[in-house]
Amino acid sequence: MSTNTKTWWPHIIALALFIIVPIIYFLPALEGKALFQSDISHFLGVVKEITDFRAKYHTEPLWTNSMFGGMPAFQVSMECHANLVTYIYKILCTWMPFPANMVFLYCLGFYILLKALEIDTWVSILGAFAFAFSSFFFIIISVGHNSQANAIAFMAPTLAGVILALKGKRITGSILMGVSLALELLSDHLQITYYLLMIIGVYTLIQLFVSFKQKQLPSFFKAIAMLAIAAVIALGTNITSIWLTYEYGKYSTRGTADLSVEKQKESSGLDKNYALAWSYGVPETMTLLIPNFQGGASQPIGESSKSILDGVDSQYREPVQMFEEYWGSQSFTAGPVYVGAIICFFALLGFFVIKGPMKWFLLFTSILSIMLAWGKNFLPLTDIFFNYLPGYNKFRAVSMILVIAEFTLPLMAALALDRLVKSKDFFKEKIPVRFFNNANGMKIFIAALCLTCGIALLCYVMPTAFTSFQKQDEISQLASRIKQSQPTATDQQISSYLNDTYPSVLKARKEIFTADAMRTMIFIILAGGLVWVYVKKMINEKIFVGVLLFFILMDMYNVDKRYLNDRNFTTKKAVKVPYEPDAADMAILQDTSQDYRVFNTTAAPDQDSRTSYFHKSLGGYSGIKMRRYHELLDQIEMGNMSVIDMLNAKYFIVGGKDGQRMAQKNPGALGNAWFIDNFRVVPNADSERTALSHFDPMHTAVVDAVFTDYVKGVQPKRDSTDFIKLNSYLPNDLVYTSKTSSPQFAVFSEIYYKDGWDAFIDGKPTDYIRVNYILRAMAIPAGTHTIEFKFEPKEFAIGEKVSLASSLLLIVGCVFLLFQQFRPKKAQE
Repeated sequence: MSTNTKTWWPHIIALALFIIVPIIYFLPALEGKALFQSDISHFLGVVKEITDFRAKYHTEPLWTNSMFGGMPAFQVSMECHANLVTYIYKILCTWMPFPANMVFLYCLGFYILLKALEIDTWVSILGAFAFAFSSFFFIIISVGHNSQANAIAFMAPTLAGVILALKGKRITGSILMGVSLALELLSDHLQITYYLLMIIGVYTLIQLFVSFKQKQLPSFFKAIAMLAIAAVIALGTNITSIWLTYEYGKYSTRGTADLSVEKQKESSGLDKNYALAWSYGVPETMTLLIPNFQGGASQPIGESSKSILDGVDSQYREPVQMFEEYWGSQSFTAGPVYVGAIICFFALLGFFVIKGPMKWFLLFTSILSIMLAWGKNFLPLTDIFFNYLPGYNKFRAVSMILVIAEFTLPLMAALALDRLVKSKDFFKEKIPVRFFNNANGMKIFIAALCLTCGIALLCYVMPTAFTSFQKQDEISQLASRIKQSQPTATDQQISSYLNDTYPSVLKARKEIFTADAMRTMIFIILAGGLVWVYVKKMINEKIFVGVLLFFILMDMYNVDKRYLNDRNFTTKKAVKVPYEPDAADMAILQDTSQDYRVFNTTAAPDQDSRTSYFHKSLGGYSGIKMRRYHELLDQIEMGNMSVIDMLNAKYFIVGGKDGQRMAQKNPGALGNAWFIDNFRVVPNADSERTALSHFDPMHTAVVDAVFTDYVKGVQPKRDSTDFIKLNSYLPNDLVYTSKTSSPQFAVFSEIYYKDGWDAFIDGKPTDYIRVNYILRAMAIPAGTHTIEFKFEPKEFAIGEKVSLASSLLLIVGCVFLLFQQFRPKKAQE
């Protein structure tokens, strides 16, 4: 870039727009309100113990006992203070109100990518907003997927660095890629990062082929070498989190199973049915063009707009609202993936007018993204990736891969628009198209306009030709709910009632469908008309791009407001303190014992963050549970008292009168540690878990045969005077005192996780084993002893040193790059 200040004005204007437009969208944030995000409320619940520890001791606990009996905090909440890249992130966006800063990052990142591709500045501004305002990006903010939003924001500048390096600007590109990738990894959403690597992988392979054809392989490999060095440094900045996550992954639900029934799965990762549960429907792909092609979000009919019910007979309006607006194949959804009617039009135009490797890169990745998002609805392709592509089976919600199409389609649209504005006479320009010898800009423009607009018109005129407006099994499911709430109603009465109501449901959904088909058609016509006016020289480029940007924002703004609007904002206190204690919580909190657990029977164990906010819970809210604990959740939920007692669930929360929750004490809770009388050695994990259904944990420990050598020769024999008790509790440091007249064997009501928990007797390291499928146990010598468990994974200490060194290297690179940019032009040459 030149240091001439005039060349910087367009960039300054771009930055100003990237700040102003999001702030206008999120005006309540300037009025002192805060965005309520359901997942963040759950997050604040499960991290309460971690944040309290961090505030008090100014260090990381790395372990939490607040959920699922205890688990590593690596993917729950962990701050790596040695990673100086966090300061770059703060400089970028923390000065803006949330969530406007998220949209700012969306815009800025994509703008950098478009400028790396040498796209016209005004078109780059338009393209940045087109990308940023994709509906999915606002939906994830509304529900609280903030790490995902951050990761998406840094996809574009990471690819921009790769593009610049492969174009010959190796130092600039490598530094940009390194910093952006470090920020991407800092976001800590590995699924989005994985998809970014897929994008970069495809682009790099295509460029390798091009370099081979042009005999420029040495230059290509030099760039790749520099990019590889930058990537290693970026990886180093976040090595603490990545390393710990990798180690924990072996023991989580994404690791290899010990149970034989689980080992029979086709994949070593997630269960396929679980991973593919959220698969995008094949017809649902049309939401890229028409947002409500499948009804929008899973909300009652009329929730998005009361006018939907205007055409419904008044006697059916209330029962119609028992049905959802969404009728797609997913169980439920917070909203559709909509990239914009105008963007789809220009992207389609681009796939004809753009030539060369970039076209094939964007076309291939777009199609691949869409087909993989179908998941269980297109198993031939999904099975190949799920079973053979390393790491792919570690992620769930395969529909998320549509983020690639949301990335590539606006990019192609921007390339097409750039080609159009730089053309002297686009309509007359000869554009070679396979099988069409006389194609020119005019014909391709009309074809793209007719195809996109024609699809929307057909949907409006013949809606039933494209969708049935019926959700699978919804009538039978609603009938079951009515039967539960009205036990006296007969099956015939319920069936008759629903059959009378359903035609009105279909009518309301048809209104939802056709209204959006019409709006798509209108926006495409507006964009097409504007192109015509511009190409005919009736307006200049800035007016053309400015008006087109207005149309795009008007389109996307209105759709985004359906899912993220002023109603999502509330008081800051309500967001900061998501839960208030009720009578049950207050009763339990009267018990000031250092460490005990609570089992909330009024909520699903794997969806319960409220209990974790106040107590140490048997339940929790996380998709990264320890595998063995996850395999016992069904026994906990079904009330296996042997398991509940050994986990020291001292209190139950149960439903009381008028829906009020009550606290009940569990007299069978075994406490923090106890001595047992005998062992029961079993051959494998299957036998170990089965044994938990019929054993007395107070007297017996179930031991896997792999620990036979440890228990050989141990002959526990309790004496009434023997005791073991917890002296002090911290989530990462447990200290006990034992006093025995003879050697004993102690079981601790703590989750076994060998990779990090070190044990000591009187300060000397000692070994311990796993018993009862998930608990720790240890042979205790006779006499009085101090026993300590400390959680101190070596990866954290080593990782922080590597992180500090790597982030310092990156920051030096940033300073060098800025120095290069602002040096006098003669010095640069």
